[in-house]
Amino acid sequence: MKKASVLLLVVVLSIGLAGCSKPAAPAGEKPAAPKYPEKPITFLVPMSAGGGSDIMARAIANVMQKEQLLPQPLVVENKPGGSGSIGWSYVAGKIGDPYIISTVSSSFWTTPLAGNSPVSYKDFTAISALAMDPFLLMVKEDSPYKTLDDLLTAAKAKPEGLAVSGASGLSDDRVCTGLLEKQAGVKFNYVPFEGGGDAMTSLLGGHVQLCWANPGEALSQLEAKKARPLAVTSDQRLAKLPDVPTFKELGFDTVVFHQFRGIVAPKSIPEEALKVLEEAFKKLSESQTWQKDYIEPNMVTSRYLPAKEFGDAIVKQNELYTNIFKELGLLK
Repeated sequence: MKKASVLLLVVVLSIGLAGCSKPAAPAGEKPAAPKYPEKPITFLVPMSAGGGSDIMARAIANVMQKEQLLPQPLVVENKPGGSGSIGWSYVAGKIGDPYIISTVSSSFWTTPLAGNSPVSYKDFTAISALAMDPFLLMVKEDSPYKTLDDLLTAAKAKPEGLAVSGASGLSDDRVCTGLLEKQAGVKFNYVPFEGGGDAMTSLLGGHVQLCWANPGEALSQLEAKKARPLAVTSDQRLAKLPDVPTFKELGFDTVVFHQFRGIVAPKSIPEEALKVLEEAFKKLSESQTWQKDYIEPNMVTSRYLPAKEFGDAIVKQNELYTNIFKELGLLK
């Protein structure tokens, strides 16, 4: 009788344990894929530290973490060189990998147009546009040029005698220089650098007399009173720099220019990963923390576009740069 009771208990326990266990997946059915992202995402900046792209990437990573917009962190990594071509080529080579994304700035279009990159916009997946920013023409605080008119008078008296620093290749800085040269009838000595941070350093070191900079790149130098702007390429004066005139109001209506800032990933990333990233960046663009930490202090215009619309805008922007460079005689 005792032996029968023990046997019955074993049977009851076996049935109970079987009821607690998960049913086996039907034969041939694949196990559920892990949710993306399940590990940190590399956020590659193809420019040097301290420039506009670097500033934006680090702000994005911080806000994403503060607002918990992704379950994994964005790890910022700089890979400068070749006007962005080294970094973007590295990202493009990670076809199908959703664990690496990159910033987009003007060199994303202009470096390939100059023939200095093995990849182009066609080698990436658009995620979102986030902002647009203008350019400031800067001089050192102790520069003898107090106004744009002072500068242009000196430039006319000494063609190519004044050096202006900016990003290398067919960059936005080169575009702005060309637009001003053409309308003002002057010629500068353009000195290229790998990124905006390096270009600003050359100005502060006295190696050049002028420098193009995004407001975000120039902000710390303005606050430290080491440099000052003569004019800005925006349509209207910037709210945080109300005393800085636009080129347009000074009579140079063709020197009106902005650049897109956005995010891309390699080609052929999984659709689910694209949706997660697109949604995270949409929420970022709507965040008050993002406005307070990046948009407002860096004097940029918020310009969110989802993946499909940003993809279309990338194609149109490539056409725009092609036409401008041809008009300025910088592209055959």
